[in-house]
Order: sequence, then C-alpha cells, then structure tokens
Amino acid sequence: MRGVRVALLAGGLSQGGAEKQLVYMAGALLRAGADVRVYCLTRGDHYERALRSLGISCVWIGRFGNPAARVVGLAAVLRDFRPHILQSTHFFSNLYVCLVAPLYRAVAIGSIRSDVYQEMKANGRWGPLLLRMPPAIIANSFTARRNAERLGIPPARIEVLPNVLDLAEFDAEGGHPPRPAGEGRAPVVIAVCRLVAAKRLDRFLRALALARHEMPGISGVIVGEGPEAGELTSLARELSLLPDGVIFLGRRDNVADLLRDSDIVALTSEHEGFPNVVLEAMAARLPVVTTPCGDSGVIVEEGVTGFVVEGDDIAGIARRIVTLSASAELRRTFGEAGRGKVERLYSVQGLEGMLLSTYQSIAGRLGHKHLAGILSVKEPLKERAHT
Repeated sequence: MRGVRVALLAGGLSQGGAEKQLVYMAGALLRAGADVRVYCLTRGDHYERALRSLGISCVWIGRFGNPAARVVGLAAVLRDFRPHILQSTHFFSNLYVCLVAPLYRAVAIGSIRSDVYQEMKANGRWGPLLLRMPPAIIANSFTARRNAERLGIPPARIEVLPNVLDLAEFDAEGGHPPRPAGEGRAPVVIAVCRLVAAKRLDRFLRALALARHEMPGISGVIVGEGPEAGELTSLARELSLLPDGVIFLGRRDNVADLLRDSDIVALTSEHEGFPNVVLEAMAARLPVVTTPCGDSGVIVEEGVTGFVVEGDDIAGIARRIVTLSASAELRRTFGEAGRGKVERLYSVQGLEGMLLSTYQSIAGRLGHKHLAGILSVKEPLKERAHT
C-alpha cells in the first residue's frame, strides 16, 4: 500500500466510539505504508493527542459553519495532498467527502456509525442526502447495512468493517478476573456511554433498583456525560438509588481502570451500531447484560458471554444482573469466553488486513483498477466477524 494517500475527514475527535476507531484506522494505515492525513471540523478535542503520538497532525477545516464554506475549505487543504481515498468517519460529514473527492479523482467513502435510523433522525432533512450521496459506504455494523438496504441503498455500496480494540489497554494489570462478591466488596454494575436519550439509561436505573430489592448490596456506576444527566439524576433519586445505589462519575479517560473495578457491564440502549463498550467489557473479561440493539445481540452470545434481554423487559434485565452478581464463577466463565471472542475477531492487530481488503473491494467496484491493484492483499486476512 506504499504510495497510497488516504485522507480521513472527522466531524469531531471527542471522546467517543467513532473517534476512537478513527485513531485505530489511522494507525493501521500507517503500518500498511500509506500516507495518512486527518482533517477535522472541530479542534482541540480528546483524540488529537492520540493522533499526534502517531505523528499525524489534525488539519482544522471548521472555521466556518456554513456547509459550502467547509467544502471550499476541504478542497483547498487537499490541493497539495491529492488523496487517492477520501473517507468520512461520521455520517454528517459524508456531504463534504462526496462533493470534494471528484475534484481529485479520489475514491469517496461515506460512513454509517449507528443503525441508520438514528442518524437519519439526528440529521433531519439532510439525512436522505447523506445516506444516498456516497458511492461507497463503510458501516460498522450489519444492522446498519440491513437498515440502509431497507431504505433503498444497493447492497453493493455498503461494506461492513466492525469495530476493533487494542487489547493491550486492558492488560495493563494482567486482565480482570472477576472477583467474588462478599469479602468486603459487593458486585458493581457499570454503564459507560453518553447520557443521551438513545442510550435509555432510565432502563438501567430501573433494572438496578429492582435488582437491589433482591440483592441490596448491588450498586451501579454510570460513566459519561450528556444532556440527560439532570433527568437521570432525578430518576435515580426517585428510585431511592441515591446516595448509595448508583454513582454518576461523568466523563472519564480511564475506562479500562473502571472496568477492572467492576463486575458486570450493562448496555440498555434503544439504538446502536456496533457499541465499543461491549468490546471493552469483553476485553476486560467482564460479562455483559445487553439489549439486542444494533449488533449487540450477536457480539454478546446469549448464555456464553452474557445475556441478551429485550429492552422493555426491565424485570428480565434485573434478573440477569442478580444471576451474575450471585455467581463469581459464572462471571468468570462468561468473561473468559468474551475475551477469547475479542481476541479472535475484534483485535486491532487484524484491522490492517480488513481495511486493505475493504478499500480494494470499493476501488475495484468503482473502476479504480490501478488503485485496487496497489491495495491487493497478499497475506491471509484475519477472520472477519459476521452476522
């Protein structure tokens, strides 16, 4: 892949799943020998430091909020670089990629990071255009691909590239073997996400309150920030979870450390694509209780790495939390199975091959034969996760 120029356009680099995956992607492309540059509509965000550690500076093109001005700005900063591939890493930045890529005869690649329906809703009247403009789309979940197809996008346009994880981050202290309840420490259930309506943390709080009726020692931790914080705090107070039943920690940079101090991870979302927190939980050898949102119901294998419960079955979520809280051995068994699955299918070490294969497929389909030849993968690729 040496000599291939790849420009990644980010809507932002805040502390989120899509942004973390961008850093992994940039690193994988560098290891493959590509010339990589990152352009961003915001500046001063969390993951800029991680990119700098890779030797990549972020070029800010968000001086003006007007979409037309951003198109002009992106086209101007790309004039000297002239990328072979121009890829959006957020759904709302698909517009800029699709308008600018033809100027440099670059392959334009759009992005889907949730389940499509959530992104369409969030982008209002722009939604249909952002979905239909890209000649190629990389989605991070099979749920997103299926939903996009239902909305009329030809299947050939959509490639699925599941999220990956750097396992070393979770091995800093030798992993996290589940610790038995008792011995001075009651079970802790943790939820890690942005505090927004789609994450349905109200379900988490209600399930936690029910679980504590049966096993009073269980406690909860919520990590993240967002517009729902005040409402969720009020609900926790109403459910008598404050001050001892749940802690709101806000945004934290040390998620791996927090997982090591927890016993169960809960995900109660209504909408997801491919949630990073599920991989993080499994990498940390923790069992997961999740709703079947996005690809969660496949990543988490029922009765093997955790439990999958319908979102509105609050009592069912509570029962699974109690079951896991009562058995350190079950937590250990599920946690080890989850860790093994991440190592097989979702380790960052396999991203380079998956990326090259995905780019080659897109370039070939869009008629960029020379680029497809350069991207040809000679070595066996890592097994892909599938749904």
